[in-house]
Amino acid sequence: MANENDKLNFDVDTIFVPMEDGTEQEYAILDEFDLEGKNYMILSAIEDDDTIGEDEYLYEYKEEGDEVELIEIEDDEEFERVSAYYESLMEEEMEGESLGQ
Repeated sequence: MANENDKLNFDVDTIFVPMEDGTEQEYAILDEFDLEGKNYMILSAIEDDDTIGEDEYLYEYKEEGDEVELIEIEDDEEFERVSAYYESLMEEEMEGESLGQ
């Protein structure tokens, strides 16, 4: 369950993702980064009560003009490598914040 701090009372970039049942789900774009020449995006669903969900999803993405194509990462090795890289980025960011940078 999301807490009050996750309420969307601030601007957050979002993207609509088509679901298997033909509907679309709105996701908050939590972060974007590149690795080995590919672009990646971390997403989390926006719940009905305008909170950001707890689950995070990792996608590769490509942009063409105003269009963004999300690409599911099906290769387990790539997924693990990209996840580990993202975790290291977050650790560096947390260390920088704790040092007052």
